[in-house]
Amino acid sequence: MGDNLRVGIIGPGGAGRGNTMGFATRDDCDVVAAADVSPNSMDALEDAMEERVDGYSRGTLARYTGEYEYSEMLAKEDLDIVGVFSPHSMHDIQVKAAMRAGCSVIVEKPMANCVGDAILMHKMAVGLGVHLVGGYQRHYEPRYITGREVIQSGQIGELERFEVYLTQRWGGGGWRGDPRFSGGGQPNDSGSHLQDIFMWMTGFLPESVYGTTDMIFEEDGEVIPKQVEINSYSDVVMEGGAEGTVTIVGNTNVGFEEWVILEGSEGTLTIKDGMWLSRGDGDPAEVEATRPDGYPTGKVEQLVGLVKGEHDRNYTSGINGIRTSWLTNSILAAGRGPEDKNHVDCDALIEGEGSSRDEVKTLIAQAAHWHGME
Repeated sequence: MGDNLRVGIIGPGGAGRGNTMGFATRDDCDVVAAADVSPNSMDALEDAMEERVDGYSRGTLARYTGEYEYSEMLAKEDLDIVGVFSPHSMHDIQVKAAMRAGCSVIVEKPMANCVGDAILMHKMAVGLGVHLVGGYQRHYEPRYITGREVIQSGQIGELERFEVYLTQRWGGGGWRGDPRFSGGGQPNDSGSHLQDIFMWMTGFLPESVYGTTDMIFEEDGEVIPKQVEINSYSDVVMEGGAEGTVTIVGNTNVGFEEWVILEGSEGTLTIKDGMWLSRGDGDPAEVEATRPDGYPTGKVEQLVGLVKGEHDRNYTSGINGIRTSWLTNSILAAGRGPEDKNHVDCDALIEGEGSSRDEVKTLIAQAAHWHGME
């Protein structure tokens, strides 16, 4: 207690409970309050805290149960940090409420279902002087940190082609299968991670998408009706002309797989079962993945370090939520068009959200030079 950071949680069920324990098991943080619609989620959180947090006494957590009780928690608890781990459609309003209460925030992916909301969330964090950390943990994995350095140092030259792929047995269970709460299926859920890490490593922004989505999910040879997108197959052109595919598959029995292949004018970087760099006619050479000294090990450490002044860069800032929501929105829009495959102009999409490519590029430049955000 004492000088510890006071942490409140919105949505501590399921994955949110794991994120919550990242704070609760730190010596410099105290999870003092939580809000959720389900008393069972609160009970499960207290079970976990009793088991894993030294000195925790059941019943000392302030519990706010109900659809809007997070507002009361924000008003009463004098919090330093808020974790927003609720269903996707709730992120926008809850993150903004927490920031208006003066709190720094960590929010699960996707940061927002709509790119216009993501832009506003980022701008509010900057304007209010609070920290906003997104839930994209791959930014803290050595293979992707190193992959980004390989690209930015010019070792593969100018990027020309790419392949981004994720497959997972994903059937839209629970609220994820309800578009009112999820805002979209697998492309907006696990698929968000691979879209994000690809654009973080390359710095790209999307220009156009030509693709399709479907709601096909099979169980024992039978197609199970779903209300959200299970699979997406997209041909994507990035600003600058690089072209490639982004494939997100939920209807599979092979388990979880992901890879990113980046072909440049001077070589190819493959992040799949390790990391490999091919240059010229030579055989692929394995690249050792490393973490720079002082680089945070995860998103919880990132936010705590920012709040305490121990880190001066935010590696999962709102900029990443903007980029990712822009591409995800375009992929989903292609799947909702009248034809089997549809073309989406990414500029037209973001202009419909009240923004523009120029504004996003300005925000990125300002974040990098003024605010230590990546």
